[in-house]
Amino acid sequence: MLRSLLVLCVAVILSQSVEAQQRLPGNQNIYGATGKGIIYDNEMNFSFAISTPRNIFLGVRSGKLVSFDKMKYWSATFGSIRHSRERKENPDRINLLTNRVSRAYTFAKENQLYALRLGFGQRTYLSEKARQRGVAIGYSYEFGPTLGLLKPYYLEIDAGEPGSPGVIIDIRHTGENTAEFLNQDRIFGASAWSVGLDEIRLRPGIHAKAAAHFGFGAYDELAKSLEVGLMADFFLGNTDLLIESDLTPGVSNSPLFLSLFINVQMGKRW
Repeated sequence: MLRSLLVLCVAVILSQSVEAQQRLPGNQNIYGATGKGIIYDNEMNFSFAISTPRNIFLGVRSGKLVSFDKMKYWSATFGSIRHSRERKENPDRINLLTNRVSRAYTFAKENQLYALRLGFGQRTYLSEKARQRGVAIGYSYEFGPTLGLLKPYYLEIDAGEPGSPGVIIDIRHTGENTAEFLNQDRIFGASAWSVGLDEIRLRPGIHAKAAAHFGFGAYDELAKSLEVGLMADFFLGNTDLLIESDLTPGVSNSPLFLSLFINVQMGKRW
């Protein structure tokens, strides 16, 4: 009799465990009328981020949910890195020989820097599970290698005599032509972005970032979130973005770039 009763209790416990881990139809919150929750194993999302000063990044993140509130992930992002003292100039000049209007340019810019980041990190929720249309609050952090792409910045310069239209040529800063490169009376505008692509140099580096994470419907099949945080990039080798000279007081270059960012993510769990 005692043995039969023990077998019955074990059977009841196992049946309750199986029922509690039942998968619900897609796009339902982890909270349901019966308290049952969805079990997800994976998450992938795409992201769009803006960071200081005026940088834009696009990326993808894929991870494994190790528990309902924690995910280990890898990410890949690509975007630009600017100097905090960059300023745009728009002379709106017209070349009388070609009837072409000039492009806006960045004064004293020497190089353009783009970063391809591969990161490994973790996201953790701190608040209670979000109910229907709720928000779960947590944090995320990651670090990993970065590949910097350093492209020389070219300007279109009027090579004619002062006061008369001349031939427009593309030049980059060489260290010996600083006065000419910074002479705004001679600058026609920025060169086409494609000029200098064959001169790209690689700069290895590392990055790290930490953020506050806000998950909207944090346990739904459709993943929607917002992150606000701090990011740091460090590169090996010369990564000068602006020209340091007497004509550009206060400008200094550093291999370390710090920025604040806002990251919008959307994807799917399964």
